[in-house]
Amino acid sequence: MKKWIGALFLVTLMQTAFAQDFKKVETSLLLNNFEAAKTEYDKAVAKKASLETTAEGYYWKSKIYAGLAKDPAAKYPDAVEKLYKSLEDYIKADPEYALAVKFGQEPFFEVYIKSFKDGVAAFGEKKWKDAAANFDRGVFLSDIIFTKSWSSNKQPFDTTTLMYAGYSNQNAGNIDLTLKHYQRMIEANMKAPELLDIYKYVLIQYIDTAYFKNKDFKKTQFEKYYVFAEKAYPEEKWFEFRADYIDKNLNAAEKVAAFDAQVGNNSLNETECQMYGDMFMSARNEENLPEEKANFYLDKAADAYMKAYNMNNQNFAAAFNVGISYYNQYTALDDQFGNNIRALQQLNTNKPPAPKDPKKKLAFDAKFKAQQDSIKKLNLALDAPMKAKVDQAIEWIENAFNIIKDKPTLTRSEKNVAARSVDFLATLYSSKRDKNRANQKVYDELDAKFNKYDQLHDKYQ
Repeated sequence: MKKWIGALFLVTLMQTAFAQDFKKVETSLLLNNFEAAKTEYDKAVAKKASLETTAEGYYWKSKIYAGLAKDPAAKYPDAVEKLYKSLEDYIKADPEYALAVKFGQEPFFEVYIKSFKDGVAAFGEKKWKDAAANFDRGVFLSDIIFTKSWSSNKQPFDTTTLMYAGYSNQNAGNIDLTLKHYQRMIEANMKAPELLDIYKYVLIQYIDTAYFKNKDFKKTQFEKYYVFAEKAYPEEKWFEFRADYIDKNLNAAEKVAAFDAQVGNNSLNETECQMYGDMFMSARNEENLPEEKANFYLDKAADAYMKAYNMNNQNFAAAFNVGISYYNQYTALDDQFGNNIRALQQLNTNKPPAPKDPKKKLAFDAKFKAQQDSIKKLNLALDAPMKAKVDQAIEWIENAFNIIKDKPTLTRSEKNVAARSVDFLATLYSSKRDKNRANQKVYDELDAKFNKYDQLHDKYQ
């Protein structure tokens, strides 16, 4: 206990000694005689050099140059620079700001006000780096001023300077500082029509894989500010940002898991279903993807689009995309079917001469027929699923076409779907027709369907 008392006494003694060293400086400043104060300060420092690097030295120097910086004659052109430097050093040396509390906060207000004015000037001239530096300084000092209740304004922080700091840093390309300012505004629940873009900016930064490398950090930050955004602007379509995040930051398996989770808790809306469908349609185009996996994603896409259509049976785009997912599966099967036919043709073309010996010829023919039958069986197995996919594709593409076909005028999107629908339907009915040549009645019915859609081709061009 005695040691602590001794230490406290020593600190008090040192402060009293420093106060005596700068007593004449203090007196001159009370009279607003800044040049006399500078003279007395220089004398004190010349007499004891160590004074200059004390909290007292930095504080009194900042007060002197806060006054000299106001000189309209600019007798001391480096006054502002010295004010900034001495105040910065003082803040580091006296984190509790004891001297400022006791002797006045003029340097803080002087730098704060000047930083804001210079920031506005640079902002107006689009000198973004200069503006950002000034507003950042202004935010830092205003935080001290408001936290210490030195201002008559009792707001928690200076919202105007903070906004300017955010905008300036964004334009200067300082992502970290922009996020720091914008996130502070968001967490303070600042919201107004003109602030909507700061919420979007923050979400976009955590979507962008080029800047933040830590996947878990990005996920945590994105989800945190996504909740703020939804709460502040509930009328906005924020899922577009979530969809973009999912698309750029989750692999295909994680996207499926996210979709299934939302299906499980019944939290999907029409737009979300359609966006998941788009993601799954893209996933099936992954390079070197096995056919089985590609079909899995096509089925997932169809499921997602179908859910969107079931929520709104006028959603022609969702219905069309269900049809396209089935069409893509049909074409994949059709390619396999065609490859098998070519393999059979190649087998027949390259058939070696049969042995002349009757017994050997019999064995040769049996072996060759077995090779032919194995290929034919492959196509026989493809026949039923191909028919199913054709029928499913026709059903859903016709659903889409029937929604828009009788509209007197079509939007660009509707016209595009109509044009593609009639072409796909003509192709599908043509394929189905050609597989029914043995049944003239069915053939004619399908041919009529083909002609119906084929003749509509030019209508939607």
